[in-house]
Amino acid sequence: MDHVTVDHLAETLQEPNRPLLRRVLRVLGHDRTAVLLAETLQCEVTGGLLTADGTRRRTPGGVFFHLVRQQASPQERPRLFPRLAAPHRQAPSAGHPPSVGIPPPQVLPWAEVAPILQTLTTHPPGEARTMKLTLIGRPGHVEVRGQAVVFRMQGKVPGPLPKGLPPLPSTPALTWNVLVAVRQWNRVKDSLEGNQDDQRIIEGYPLMQGDQHVVLAQSCVSMRQQRAQKQAQQATVQGQAREASR
Repeated sequence: MDHVTVDHLAETLQEPNRPLLRRVLRVLGHDRTAVLLAETLQCEVTGGLLTADGTRRRTPGGVFFHLVRQQASPQERPRLFPRLAAPHRQAPSAGHPPSVGIPPPQVLPWAEVAPILQTLTTHPPGEARTMKLTLIGRPGHVEVRGQAVVFRMQGKVPGPLPKGLPPLPSTPALTWNVLVAVRQWNRVKDSLEGNQDDQRIIEGYPLMQGDQHVVLAQSCVSMRQQRAQKQAQQATVQGQAREASR
């Protein structure tokens, strides 16, 4: 993938806060920033993200910075957002008792997860009305069989998880066997082959086939084509707004 730059981020996200984009690149690095950008574009495609009060939809840059705050480590957040960092606590003066701090959240150890899961099997499960998995990246070796394209994608270990969850196990991330319809594949094949910085965004139904993890793709799009389409839509809206203001 080509090196992600501040200009590239600002243009793709339509985000004017270049100093903050520059800090994100410096603190998180190229690879993590590229993944966050891909997640932002995917979020925009699926309807975007509302603000905390639910009154409006976040801008693409707002979605990007929200994901940055979520996935940055406690050590990285003050470097990224210094104005939001808690002020240093002063030592308690004589005659004033120290304030009682909020205890850190308790981490759920894996040893306690298995009994919980066993208990849950004695109750009927809830209903997930939608179940899909999103994979963003480039495929490995591709096999074509009839009207299906088959390839594998190796998962990547995520950044720091929300506090309270068990620590990430030392086992490797899952490898997914992906099946895509030829018609969907051909729509984005040329973009992927002609641009080394392009990536596939695949959404599909995950399942187990024997001991293999499989994704039956319901959609397969090119990140570069998706970005161009979004920019064209924005240009159309801006053109209509200019015509209406005349």
